[in-house]
Amino acid sequence: MTDLEKQQIFELIKQAREGKQSAFTRLYNRFERTIYLTIYNIVKNRDVADDLLSITFIKAFSKLDSYVNNISFEMWLKTIAINSSIDYIRRMKKEKANYWIDDDANSLQLSYSPEDDYVFAETSDALDSALSRLRFKYRNIIELRTVQGLSYKEISEQLGLSESQVKSQLNKARDKLKQLLNNN
Repeated sequence: MTDLEKQQIFELIKQAREGKQSAFTRLYNRFERTIYLTIYNIVKNRDVADDLLSITFIKAFSKLDSYVNNISFEMWLKTIAINSSIDYIRRMKKEKANYWIDDDANSLQLSYSPEDDYVFAETSDALDSALSRLRFKYRNIIELRTVQGLSYKEISEQLGLSESQVKSQLNKARDKLKQLLNNN
C-alpha cells in the first residue's frame, strides 16, 4: 500500500469518525472483499460469511474511535472479522450440542424440514436487507443489544447516553426496522 493510499484511508477514517456516511461506504467498499475472504476461509460457508461480514463492519464502525493508527486499518478489520468468526463457530458448537437428545439407547439429532430452512433463509435475507437500509445509529444500537448482548447500562456507557435514551433509540430503531420489513 502506498503512502498516498494510507493517507486516503486515514482521511476516510477521520471522516467516518465524524459520522459521514459516504466515508463509511468508501471504507466498506475498499475492504469488503479482503474481509469477506478472511471470514470465508474460517467458516467455509458463503451465507455465514455474508452475515459475518456485515457484523464485522457494524462492530468496526461502532468502535471506530478505539482504532489507533499504529496498526493498519485492514489488520484491525481482519482481527474483528476473525474474532467474529470464532465467536460464531463457538456459538454453533453450543447450539449443536443442544440439538442432541439422549434416549439412553441411542441419540437422535433434531433437524429442520426443507420448508423450515427455506422460510428461515427468506426471513434472514429480508432482515439483512432491512438492516442494511437502517441509519447507522439505529443499526449500531440494534447490533449492540442483539448481537453483542449488551445491557442497556453497558450500551449507555459505550455510547455516552442515558439508559432512557438508549431504550428510546432502540425502540425507534425497532420501529424503523419493522416498517422496512413490512414494506418488503
